[in-house]
Amino acid sequence: MKQGFPQLSATTSPGLSLSVKMGRINGVILPIGSVEQHGAHLPLSTDTLIADRVARQVSERCKATLLMPPIEFGCSSEHSHFPGTISLRPETMSNILLDITISLMKSDLKRVFIINGHGGNRAVIEVALTTIKEALPEMQAYSFTTIDIVKPKYNEIRKSERGLVGHADEIETSMMLAISPELVDMAKAVRERPMLPEPLSFEPEDSAGISFAWGAKEISKSGVIGDPLQASAETGRILIDYATEVISGKINGL
Repeated sequence: MKQGFPQLSATTSPGLSLSVKMGRINGVILPIGSVEQHGAHLPLSTDTLIADRVARQVSERCKATLLMPPIEFGCSSEHSHFPGTISLRPETMSNILLDITISLMKSDLKRVFIINGHGGNRAVIEVALTTIKEALPEMQAYSFTTIDIVKPKYNEIRKSERGLVGHADEIETSMMLAISPELVDMAKAVRERPMLPEPLSFEPEDSAGISFAWGAKEISKSGVIGDPLQASAETGRILIDYATEVISGKINGL
């Protein structure tokens, strides 16, 4: 960890104020995840755990930033028919992000870097960034979605067949094996190809030109979209380190 006050929740109010005034701190890193089904082999907190781990590693590499506690709930309506999923309404999440940035601005923290671990949050966060900019012109707000960041590296090292990627798959299972293997039950992992029409898939090159709504229960009996049986902790470490390198490089360049 960096010296000083690496975590916002661990600092004191006077200590934070002094660090900001002296220019040691000027922004925060905010991880966002979800509480949603990830098949029978991964915990509901998968997206939050991945976002938090990447955020912690990014925080170590980025000067003048504080790590914030993760937002553990996200927009997960696509998984709402599976028990345990808790989903915020889009306007709720947008308002939460706006309220957080308003509070940060009052502490003279004018840069926020969101590290998002759940693909379903992406569109809402993008809208929220515009709302934040309109309300707080001085605030510099940016967002990174881990699954988007790691896809190029994943495609270099993947073991899963084409079309077997999407949710609780090789990517997420590998990252969880690297982060918290005690929470992964590979004996319950299953391979499932999503029931989608031929032109559609969750492969990045297919989804680049078309957006579509989907419900996990409609396209997957187990809740899994992909092949977690191909996952490994080594793949997970590679993907987490890659995400860390890419995101920290962009933040340090801003």
